[in-house]
Amino acid sequence: MPLARLPLHLLRSTLRFSSIPKPLQALAIPSPASRPAPLPVAVPRIGPDSALVSTPDAESICSLLSNPPSDRPPDLDGLLVWFERKLTSDLVLEVLKCHRRLGRSATLGFFSWAGFRLGFRFDDPVVEYMADFLGRRKLFDDLKWLLRTVARSNGRVSTRSVAICIRFLGRQGRVGEALSLFEVMELELNCPPDNLVINNVLYVLCKKDLSGGSIDVAVRIFHRIVQPDMYSYSNIIIGLCRFGRLENAFEVLREMTRATLVPTRTAVNTLIRELCQFGGKDELVGRVSIRKHSRPFDILVPNLMANGVLRPAVEVFHMIARLGLLPSTYIVDILVLRLCQAGKIEEAMGILGVVEGSKPNSVAESYTIIIKALCEACRMDEACRVLGRMMNLGLKPKLIVYNSIIRAFCMLGNVVEAQKYFDIMNKRRCEPDRATYTMLVHANCMIQNWQIAYKLLMEMIGLGRRPHFDTYNLVDGFLKKNGELDMSNKLKRKMEVQDLYAHCKAGRLEAAYDKLSSMLAMGFRPPIYARDAFECAFRKSPKWKVAQELLKKMEVDHSPDPCSCSIGTAFVPKNEDGAMNRQSSYNNQ
Repeated sequence: MPLARLPLHLLRSTLRFSSIPKPLQALAIPSPASRPAPLPVAVPRIGPDSALVSTPDAESICSLLSNPPSDRPPDLDGLLVWFERKLTSDLVLEVLKCHRRLGRSATLGFFSWAGFRLGFRFDDPVVEYMADFLGRRKLFDDLKWLLRTVARSNGRVSTRSVAICIRFLGRQGRVGEALSLFEVMELELNCPPDNLVINNVLYVLCKKDLSGGSIDVAVRIFHRIVQPDMYSYSNIIIGLCRFGRLENAFEVLREMTRATLVPTRTAVNTLIRELCQFGGKDELVGRVSIRKHSRPFDILVPNLMANGVLRPAVEVFHMIARLGLLPSTYIVDILVLRLCQAGKIEEAMGILGVVEGSKPNSVAESYTIIIKALCEACRMDEACRVLGRMMNLGLKPKLIVYNSIIRAFCMLGNVVEAQKYFDIMNKRRCEPDRATYTMLVHANCMIQNWQIAYKLLMEMIGLGRRPHFDTYNLVDGFLKKNGELDMSNKLKRKMEVQDLYAHCKAGRLEAAYDKLSSMLAMGFRPPIYARDAFECAFRKSPKWKVAQELLKKMEVDHSPDPCSCSIGTAFVPKNEDGAMNRQSSYNNQ
């Protein structure tokens, strides 16, 4: 191919300081008599790429290109005339590595100038570096013309240059162009494909093709490899998994392990994830339609194929574990979850034991899944042993772990064990939530232990967790049934104060005003922290004057009591004779 057919970026010198770029063919080499005298260049090194310059000639060229002197000709031929005879592939490569210092236009201009001077007979590292430079800037037409020009000049192109071009084409979704280049590389570029090129083609076809029509082509290319490596196998496994051909992917993995090759973690993650998703919980039950009946109907039957798909996933895990490779943590969690959903808790614990020996700090979620499954199956002895094993590893159980164990013990009626693990979670600084308290309250009420239920409910309200209406009514009913009206009144006050405080913090001013009015009407005086929250909520609102009147009324209606300023006490109203009412003081626990 003649040089005149080179693309625009390689045929034109487009330096930012050149007013009119000229084609390289029009640049005339000046005679020795007309060459200007060399000027000393003493320009400080600029930018991070300056450290890559290792020779004085490369530093001089970079200095002239980035800061051209005013008394030099504006074109490259006159600017770099003293370096024509010194041009080598090593010098060109050193200058190209300073592309951030030079800029895109100056870099392309220098490469075009150097290529024309050397007839584009560059060494392989120069062509590979320029192929990467053009590919990163999506100049694919220039990149393909560069490969063809170098092939005509040198007689061949390195496989690494072709692989770079194919990979960048695939990243941009130009799968057809990448495949076409692969098919003609041996004929046009005199470059027989090796494993590096084929692996990049498989990468493009298996990972970047979204249509799925190229997987058969990828399989044919894969079978052309004389001796596939780990990347060849891994790419084809990923492609087969992406398009649902799991059996073929599993067979490829078997063949790979027979060749004592270890797949990449990405390939293993993809295969196990697809096998787990295909055999997940949604597929555990199948629907069969019965039509040979007067009234057709559907029945639900177990899907045996789902469990059959989980078996290969477990086999893949153990297969690669014997090779010294483990999947990522989230893939292990998915596999453990699917096995637990299928009722195969023992197999899940076996997988957990393998991972625990290599990565003990990454199995917390798997432990959580297994403990939940054991609690749902009411296998509490095993669940407690797994929890103890988890703690011995230094892992901190989540709230959901404690809630699962407490819920299971409460359902079994073993309130003592439930309370034991409630105390353990408090000691280990795992704060219980509303569900934890609700379960314990209902469990204690079921065995008529209403004193403990009352204590737990008061503790729950004191932590700012409002109980459900049914839970409150259940405990309050036990208190009234057993004649504990003072405790019932205290619980009611606690609920009223909590509601008032919640309204104030949420900015519900009308509800807060109504709640405080009703509390005062019932003789309940809120503690100081609730009054402060009420004042803060109304201070910047238009209803501040109305709120002040209500606060003044509270102070007038109730004589000051120093004890009422503390959260743990409340005002005790008196009758007209000054005698105290029968109701006890409000103890805000």
